Amino acid sequence: MFILSRRTLGLLIALAGIVCVSGCSTVNEISGKVATNVHNRLLDFTDPVSVGVGMGMGASVRATNFVQGGALFTLAKNSFRGRQVQSPINFSPEIGLSPVFHLRSIDAPETGFDGRAVVAGKTLVDASEKTWSDWAEGESWSWIPARSDYAAHYDRHLYDVGFSVYALVGLDLAVNPIETPYELADFFLGLVSLGFIDLAGDDHSWEGPRLLDTVAGK
Repeated sequence: MFILSRRTLGLLIALAGIVCVSGCSTVNEISGKVATNVHNRLLDFTDPVSVGVGMGMGASVRATNFVQGGALFTLAKNSFRGRQVQSPINFSPEIGLSPVFHLRSIDAPETGFDGRAVVAGKTLVDASEKTWSDWAEGESWSWIPARSDYAAHYDRHLYDVGFSVYALVGLDLAVNPIETPYELADFFLGLVSLGFIDLAGDDHSWEGPRLLDTVAGK
């Protein structure tokens, strides 16, 4: 009968411990990277989508800034666009039908008063009392404003297509068709490459158990 010496037995136990620790570390790393990749793909898929919930009354629809209309006011609203949590809005009235006349203003506690207006096809990005004059020549008015200027400190984008329905409590839902092809390409490339290709450069990376716990918590 073969009997292991104490020294040999000790070496075997130590070797098994090293293999176990290495295996556990590898399993944690793989599971962490998989969870991070799934989390990134979900965020990529929702990046062109805007969702908001709040309190108010009325309804509005929009097929870009240039064709929208309704009568709506919200008293409190929280929204997010993909991975971006937007500033809450205290009060926001909306009325009119563009491209004839449409006005919507917002009062956000973090960014202050802001608004967007459309009059006879021209868009006013900063709809305040000081900018209503000089409709024909004023630089604040433009036929097609820059997308970045329009979206700055505002919860809607220039080419959003969506609706808002409120009956005391309500929902805003919109998709940006201009951003969607790019974001979908980012989603599918990240999916088929297992996260190695990040077209938009906005993926989170695996940084150990701490990130895994954060992702799992969400």
